[in-house]
Amino acid sequence: MDKDVLRTSPVSRRTSLAAAGGLGLAAVGAFAAPAGADPGKGKGKGQGNGNGHGKGHGKGHGRRGAVTLLVTRHGRTMLNTLDRVQGYADSPLTEPGVAIARQLGTGLGREDVEIDAVHCADMVRHFQTASSVIETHGSDLTPTRDARLREINFGSYEGEKNGVYWTKIANSLGYGSQEELMSSPDFDMPTALDAGAALSDGTEVPAETSAECADRALKALHDIAEAQASDGGGTVLVVTSGLTIYLALDALGADLSSVTSGFHNASVSTLTYEDGEWSIGTVNDMSYVEAGA
Repeated sequence: MDKDVLRTSPVSRRTSLAAAGGLGLAAVGAFAAPAGADPGKGKGKGQGNGNGHGKGHGKGHGRRGAVTLLVTRHGRTMLNTLDRVQGYADSPLTEPGVAIARQLGTGLGREDVEIDAVHCADMVRHFQTASSVIETHGSDLTPTRDARLREINFGSYEGEKNGVYWTKIANSLGYGSQEELMSSPDFDMPTALDAGAALSDGTEVPAETSAECADRALKALHDIAEAQASDGGGTVLVVTSGLTIYLALDALGADLSSVTSGFHNASVSTLTYEDGEWSIGTVNDMSYVEAGA
């Protein structure tokens, strides 16, 4: 799918999804940072600081530091434009998709956000996005690919028309249409995705459940944060996909009520990792893209 979702609802499975992550997180719950928080802003290159947000090489001299993850959705793709289900299926960025990724990089640079490392899913759309961001940001970093950051696997529905996929889910849950499902006050994204996984008939390409996707994504984020914390902390760009972001933040207890039309292409959601605990800052933030326009 990797499509803008029409509606979200209060989450009902945070506890089970967090447990599925299996990370022994010390804090999973209601975290909030000011909407205008600027991670890594104004930190000097080569200058470690008490919060671990300096850009430095070898900063911290072996000391652990706080880590900020800028979790970003890839730019718009060919399959997004064709309104096709896109999970493990892949397609390149369109020209507008490249342009918005470049705007994000420019905006991060203009806002003086230092980036110490870049990680992305292993697919074309994620690597293109990450590469475009760091190029216009002015960084010489190379993205590290990680298959655990992929979008959820839709099984036999990969490449299907989004309308067909969501109508089948709606019908299986007792709704007459996609619109009726998504406008329902009882709509729950993980439940809908699990219904889609149950409908998939792809034995050779099995669909993932929401918990399976959250599990691998959280493990990836944990490993990225731990590695950077051990290197003195800093700010890391992480490029992944819309529903993966949704499920990971859901598992960490984020308030997703503001995500009324899905995670935007090139949006930034901010996670901070310090002393084994996660906190959530901005969600679905487009201010850096706007700053780079």
